[in-house]
Amino acid sequence: MFNPMIFMLENFMRKQFLSIVFLLTGSFVFSQSGTYELKNKNGSYCYISFQKAGVNVTAEIFAWWNTQSGQTGSYFGKSQSKDNTYLLKSDENDPDCKVSLLLDNGKMHANFDNCNVDHLPQDFNGDYRKITDATAGDYIVSVPKSYFYEKPDNVNKKKIYLIKGNKVTLNIDSIIPGKWINVYYVDPQGKEYRGYMALANLKKI
Repeated sequence: MFNPMIFMLENFMRKQFLSIVFLLTGSFVFSQSGTYELKNKNGSYCYISFQKAGVNVTAEIFAWWNTQSGQTGSYFGKSQSKDNTYLLKSDENDPDCKVSLLLDNGKMHANFDNCNVDHLPQDFNGDYRKITDATAGDYIVSVPKSYFYEKPDNVNKKKIYLIKGNKVTLNIDSIIPGKWINVYYVDPQGKEYRGYMALANLKKI
């Protein structure tokens, strides 16, 4: 026998469940932390490695000018904000360089003002798209064993692997799109190993 009260209650609970699922999956898919990229028609590009924890943000920026001199630009700054607009402050870069970031609907808009000393002219102003969840910095291996690969795939595996707890480093100029990262590891004897690892095998520290 049809009971309208039970029907209304079940419908309400179904909507609540779907709302929770949407919020959880949406926060995962549209996580703001990650690396964003701008590519210009002349071949130059700029990466912004953006990491957010609460209201605190750190951002590392790397630009390649695509010139014969091999000129690059760089910036490292921090910010705090309760909304999605961030004005970075840096202890390492020219204090006259003003870098502002705005996040909106999974994209980032960056603006560089008076940053020529840091080789970040207004050519790199614009809308950036997210290319990976990875950000520059140190990671630890979070699985029992993680192999190095020659290429970012599951085919070209090297004989060298690391174990859980080993630390690797990702430099911003080595970031690539997708779920693989090009990291390096220095063993206790000072020997360096480099290769690709699956991002899923690592945890940011």
